Amino acid sequence: MKKIKYLIIAVVSVFMMSQFIPNVSADQPSDTFDITVTGEYLWINVTNASWAIGTVPMSSHHWTNETGITFETDKDNCSVSTDLKLQITADASEWSSATSGNSPGVDTYRLNASTDTWAAEDLQIVTASVTTIESNIPAANNQSFDLRFDAPTSTSVGSQQSITITASLTKT
Repeated sequence: MKKIKYLIIAVVSVFMMSQFIPNVSADQPSDTFDITVTGEYLWINVTNASWAIGTVPMSSHHWTNETGITFETDKDNCSVSTDLKLQITADASEWSSATSGNSPGVDTYRLNASTDTWAAEDLQIVTASVTTIESNIPAANNQSFDLRFDAPTSTSVGSQQSITITASLTKT
């Protein structure tokens, strides 16, 4: 009788334990799972693609925001924090840009940039070298900036001058 009792307890115990053990089948030797990943992405679009200053007196200063233009870098699709950089990539045909720290001179202009609408006169001189004008801009945040053109002190040519500026982003 004792042996039957132990046998019944053993059978019931095995049955109950089998209810908590997951089904393992030799018919499924592998399984799949999904991985989702998004790459870092830098993207920029500058609105106001040009600034027509017009005829300027020598030694004068001209601001984009006084003419109703403020440049906006649209970074809506950017997925990382960035620095905003400007660079003169095609200089005027007859004038040259002042280098950092230099003032305008004969046939030499200076281009300045500000991201705070000149509130603190916190400006960066834009040259043929890449110049950071704003650092650590959060992902998907747009950034506005203004330019100031300082005309040469005098010029030997009266023809129209065109300058090309390139805006770029680098990951911070």
